[in-house]
Amino acid sequence: MVAVAVFLLFSAACGHRATRADCQLIVAKSVELQMKEMRETDPGAIAKKQRDVEVELTAQLSSCEQRRVSERTIACVQTASVKAELETCLK
Repeated sequence: MVAVAVFLLFSAACGHRATRADCQLIVAKSVELQMKEMRETDPGAIAKKQRDVEVELTAQLSSCEQRRVSERTIACVQTASVKAELETCLK
């Protein structure tokens, strides 16, 4: 799911060049929502998983920074509360 989220971002055609923070936000939100679906709510466990996934996706995060993303997409990612909403944001 996380890798899919990063790759879906690649299809964004307008806006600004994605920053490292934009890419990290997408990964963090994806992990958060996945863990929420698994009923994991411990902030420490979620943060650890987010760090682990970022390490695993280092190459994709670098590539993500070369893509364009809109402010609307970033705002949508920030407010997504379930995985399906996040996927819709990134289409």
